[in-house]
Amino acid sequence: MRRDGEERRRYPRSRRGLPMMVDEAGPGVLNHVDNISANGVLCHTVKPVPLMTKMRIHMDLPKPAKHRIDAEGIVVRCDPDDRGDDHFKVAILFTRISDEDHEAIYQFVQRDLEEDED
Repeated sequence: MRRDGEERRRYPRSRRGLPMMVDEAGPGVLNHVDNISANGVLCHTVKPVPLMTKMRIHMDLPKPAKHRIDAEGIVVRCDPDDRGDDHFKVAILFTRISDEDHEAIYQFVQRDLEEDED
């Protein structure tokens, strides 16, 4: 059981949006990252994606990291976006990610959170 206000996430997340994300279903399916952690991503789509869909994800972390991420994940949540207009928020949990990519995301998030505190 969790206490009110207690963070359940294993890794912190950056709320800095990332402009591009590609999966094997083709460009435009996953078209914007809303937030990212070393555990997964929340992104926007123009069509719903079924739960437990396996996806291969490629994306570039922006400067100063400048690191290409190549991971696999599964869709664990797909909800209509508040904006409507047939937009959806899709949460993807990483199921395969290299130690190097995992660490790059972790460092990116840490740097981003430190900048927010300044």
